[in-house]
Amino acid sequence: MDKKKHLFKKIFFFWDWSIFEKLLLLINFVVTLGLLIYQCYIGGYTDWRVWIAFISNIFNIVSVILATKKMLSCFVWGIIAVIGFGAVSLGNKEFGNVLLYWAFYVISQIIAIYLWNKHKDNKNLVKPTNIKLWHLLIILISTVGLIIGFFFIERIPSFQNWWYHNENIHSWYHNLLDASVLMLSIMMTVFTWLRFRQRWIISIVVDSCQVSLWSIQLVEGSLTNMSAAIMIVSSITMLTCAIYGVINWRK
Repeated sequence: MDKKKHLFKKIFFFWDWSIFEKLLLLINFVVTLGLLIYQCYIGGYTDWRVWIAFISNIFNIVSVILATKKMLSCFVWGIIAVIGFGAVSLGNKEFGNVLLYWAFYVISQIIAIYLWNKHKDNKNLVKPTNIKLWHLLIILISTVGLIIGFFFIERIPSFQNWWYHNENIHSWYHNLLDASVLMLSIMMTVFTWLRFRQRWIISIVVDSCQVSLWSIQLVEGSLTNMSAAIMIVSSITMLTCAIYGVINWRK
């Protein structure tokens, strides 16, 4: 019975989290709840994107914080988060993100559970490792090449008409951010599978790009798209977690 109580508290009350981790989650929750209430006030309750963004954001932040703590359970929370974020991206015509979340992230969470489970200790924590420098250089060069390639594909008018369904034909800057997020996120995910500490460095870049990407969406929506605003808050929180992860995974 004591073991069950211990597990219940650990999952639902985050009793072993640090003050910083609890504050990070609380601040994110309060800010995004405020944006949700504001959206309901200015646009009613009909915008499904803001509701899904709010719920997915909470699951995502819990997932990322658990990842910084090297806990296997992070991926259970992550699966729910990425399904929701894919829906929000679809509603905002961010098709690069839709592809990323639904076609890659959902499956990658399941793969990560399998791989991390093979390297966990008796506390369900995994031990981080480092990638060899020359491997890192090869992967970085390949990723930059893929970013450039996908960027030029996105700039082809016929592709844009198909990709964006003749809507939201974006600027080159937006296309570059979209391509960077897609390719770097795939790289970051593989690094997560292999427990490389460098995954947090890549995460800092990805989250910074996501802040810019969703800021463009917010501005293009005349500052009334609160689902984009919630995604910005989520990305900023994830950026903070990535910096925190760099520190934690050095131990």
